[in-house]
Amino acid sequence: MVGNRLPKQKSTFVTNLSTDKLADLVAKRHSCLVQLHKLGVRQSEYIATGEISLLLRLLSVKNQLIVALQSIEQQLAPFHDQNPEMRQWDSAEARENCSRQAAECKKLLDQVMGLECENEKKMTQRRDQIAQQLRTSQASASARRAYHAHHTRPQAKPVPLDGDSVSLGFSAHLDLQTGP
Repeated sequence: MVGNRLPKQKSTFVTNLSTDKLADLVAKRHSCLVQLHKLGVRQSEYIATGEISLLLRLLSVKNQLIVALQSIEQQLAPFHDQNPEMRQWDSAEARENCSRQAAECKKLLDQVMGLECENEKKMTQRRDQIAQQLRTSQASASARRAYHAHHTRPQAKPVPLDGDSVSLGFSAHLDLQTGP
């Protein structure tokens, strides 16, 4: 049965972990982080200007990029177990380009995370400002309602006293005449 043996094939693990694939994934990661950074800057602007509808749309796009980045990170995971010195690159330039992009990715990720922290603080401050404005508005509305209720109550009718009208705040007939 020696003749029925299949010829040796390259391991799919080795094929899947080619330096071309690594370089492609690092480039995709870099692109995704660049976009996340730009969106983080724009997010900060929308928070400052209070453009909530634009902010919500931006967060939706940002969420899609985060999901894409997570997928890229999962695909990169097997490469973390490799010894970088054992990888076979087509050229020293290809290796250097991938290494440079990987280093930029680390910097971009730090910047994106920094923007996230700043934006979270700004959103919390904005939320607190809006909550305070709502409390102030509610207090003003309550005062306005109380004032309106007080001034729209039916007023007491004046009680005539010898031809003069005097309002006592209640209806009563007083006999103020003196004498026998």
